Amino acid sequence: MKKLLALAILSTMAAAAFGQGLINFNNRVPAGTPPILSPIYIGSVGGALANGSDGTLHAALLGGPTTATAAFISGSRTNGSGSASTQGTLSLLASPSTGATWTTFRTGTVAGFVAVGTDSARDSGLPYGSTGEFQVVAWSGNYNTWAQAYAAWQANTPGVAIGASNPIISAVTLNALDLAVPNLNGLESFAIVAAPEPTSFALAGLGAAAMMIFRRRK
Repeated sequence: MKKLLALAILSTMAAAAFGQGLINFNNRVPAGTPPILSPIYIGSVGGALANGSDGTLHAALLGGPTTATAAFISGSRTNGSGSASTQGTLSLLASPSTGATWTTFRTGTVAGFVAVGTDSARDSGLPYGSTGEFQVVAWSGNYNTWAQAYAAWQANTPGVAIGASNPIISAVTLNALDLAVPNLNGLESFAIVAAPEPTSFALAGLGAAAMMIFRRRK
């Protein structure tokens, strides 16, 4: 009996040691401190809101260690800098209760906000009490992962648009009994945008070539 009890205690301790903290995937937490009201748009920030009536729109939460690279989508954020888009190295996070990795959007007066309902917690993949980097991403198209959507966007697949929020540095829950799941404090609105037209890339290439020829002639 004592051996069984000791084994149970050791098993519990091992589970706690390898436990993974939670983070709250929600861009609408009006009662939060501070409150979060960061809707996701289509085309440009301040434009049309992402609406759940469009079943091809998806949103997800990425996360990982603070040493990871966040995604950047040119034209998606008003506070973004640079022009080179990147998929980033953060991982797609899943709900610990349902396994869901993406969700749709709400409709009506709450359009632009993710439809997570009560299933907003996400397994960070990080140890309890640690600090990680997190980012909300969204896309249009019947893709189940951010990597698939990003690849389709890069390939200029018709109808595919993607977007990524500013990266958030946040702590995760302290232990398995910690009910105070941290929110994405500091989250800002972003837009789901289409890839630049191929003609834009062509014009940019022609411009660069012309500049090189001009410099050589000088």
